[in-house]
Amino acid sequence: MLAVLFLASCSSADEKLRALIPDDAVGVVRINLPSVLNKAGIKSGEDNEIVVNIPADLKQTIDAANENLVDDVNIFGDVISNLPESGIDVKNNCYVFLSPGTYRTVALFHLDDEDKALEMVNKIAGGKMKEMSEIMFVSHLDYGYAIDDDVLLIGRYTIPVPDDKASAAAKKIFDKSSPSLLEKDEVAKAIDVKDCDVTAYIDAKGLPLIFDDSNLKPLMGELSPMNLLAGSGIKAMTATVNFNDSKKGDEKVEIVTDFICANNSIYGLIYDNIIAAADGGDCAEVLSAVPGDFDTYFAVKVNGAGILKLPGSSMLFDNLNTFPLTSGVNCKGIISSINGSLVFGMQQVGEHDYNLGISGQSSSPQMIVDEIVNIANQRGQAPDKNANGEYVYDDKYGYGDKAIAMSNRGGVVYIRYVNYVPTGGADNLPALAGVLNSSKMALYHQVKINDTPEGCLCWGLHNKTHGEGFYYTFDENENIVLSALKFLCWRDPSNIDDDEIGLADY
Repeated sequence: MLAVLFLASCSSADEKLRALIPDDAVGVVRINLPSVLNKAGIKSGEDNEIVVNIPADLKQTIDAANENLVDDVNIFGDVISNLPESGIDVKNNCYVFLSPGTYRTVALFHLDDEDKALEMVNKIAGGKMKEMSEIMFVSHLDYGYAIDDDVLLIGRYTIPVPDDKASAAAKKIFDKSSPSLLEKDEVAKAIDVKDCDVTAYIDAKGLPLIFDDSNLKPLMGELSPMNLLAGSGIKAMTATVNFNDSKKGDEKVEIVTDFICANNSIYGLIYDNIIAAADGGDCAEVLSAVPGDFDTYFAVKVNGAGILKLPGSSMLFDNLNTFPLTSGVNCKGIISSINGSLVFGMQQVGEHDYNLGISGQSSSPQMIVDEIVNIANQRGQAPDKNANGEYVYDDKYGYGDKAIAMSNRGGVVYIRYVNYVPTGGADNLPALAGVLNSSKMALYHQVKINDTPEGCLCWGLHNKTHGEGFYYTFDENENIVLSALKFLCWRDPSNIDDDEIGLADY
C-alpha cells in the first residue's frame, strides 16, 4: 500500500510540473533526478529515508567556480551545493524549458519542503523572498526565483525587467495560462522515453539557446553549427542521455540525437548534394594536418562540386571576383577540388583570442596554396618559407605573436594561425578520428575545469537525421556522473560575456 501511495505521489508531482510548461516554449528537457543523483552517489537510502550528500570534489569545483564570479551567478552549482537542505523533492523529475518570453530558460523543481526551499533561495539571492503577484518571489542579477504550491521556479531573464513584471510572468506560468507543450504528441513521445537519465525535445528556434548558458557557449559562438541548423529546414531535435555506470574504465555518457526535418528542406538539399556525396575515405591525413592540442574540433564531409550545383551558388562565386579581397582568385576551382573531410580546430588563448587551424582533402591541394600565395603577393604580402616547406605570414604583417602557416601534404591542404610550433596532429585523438571515420559530421570538445583537462565530449552525425555521441573522463577512476556535473557547474571567467554580467542591474 505504501508503495502504491509513493508511486501515486510521484506521478502527481510529475504531472504538476509538466502542466506548467507553456505551449509557446521552444524546447523542454526532463532530468531524471533520482537516477542521476543515485549514479553520482549523491542520493542514497530507501525512498522514505533519502540521504543526500555532496561529494567533496564536486563541492570544490563549485566553490572554485564561484570564486571566479563577481556580478554573475553559478545557478546550477548553487542549487547542487545547497541540495541537502534545499527542500527539493529528489524522488521526482525536474524540467527545464526554453521560452521566447520574459524568461528565456526556466527550471522547475517539485518541493517536499517549501520553507527549506525559501531559505535556500534567500541564501543564493542574498535577500528575502517576498510575496509579489500572489507568489513568493525574489530577483537576483539576471535570475528570478519563485515558489508556489510546492514548486520552485528558477528563470533566467531574456532582457532586464522590473520585479513586478518578472513576478507576474512567473505567476502566469504557475497559473497554467496556456496548454502544456507536453500535450503535443511528438513532444511527449520524445520526453517520455523510458529508462533515460535525460530526455529533450528542442524546437529549431531553441537549438541555439540550449548551448547559450553552458560551458559550450564559446564553441557555439565561434562555429555555431546549431545556428546554421536552426535556419535550414530542421524542425526540431530530440535527444536522450544516459550515464553508463557499469565498470571502471568503461564509464561514459551516451548521447543519442535525432533531427526532425521538413520535406524538401534546405538542410536536406545540402546534406544530399554536399555531405552525403563526399568521399568517405580515411580521415587520418586531414586530421594530422591540424594541431592536435586544440580544445575543440568540428569536422564535416564536403563534396565541393556539389556546392557548385546548388541553386544560385555559381552566381555567388562569380560575384566574389568583383570584390577587391577575392578578385582574381579561382574560387570555383578551390571549392570544386574539396572532396572529403574538412576539419576546423580552435583553442582559446585569451578572452577573445583563439588559435585556429583548418585542413581539407582536395584533388588539387597545391593549386589552392598557389592561388592564396599569388593573391597575397599581388597585395605586397610575400610569405617566407620555413624548413618544412610551409609558406609563413608572421608578425611583420601585423599578426602579433602569431603566424599563418600554409602548405599541403599528399591530398590535404591546410592553414593554421597559432602562437606556437605544433608538435603533433589531431590524428592522435582516437575519439575524434573514430567518430569522423564513421560519421558525416563530427564535433569534439575537450572539457577543462580550472585549466585542467577533465574529459572529452564527442558527437557524430551518422546520417541525415541520426547522430550519436559520448562524454568520457580522462581519469578511469572518476565517477562519470560527478565528472559531468562538475563540468556543468564550472564557470570559467573567460567564458562569461560582458552582457551576461549583472544583467538585471541595468
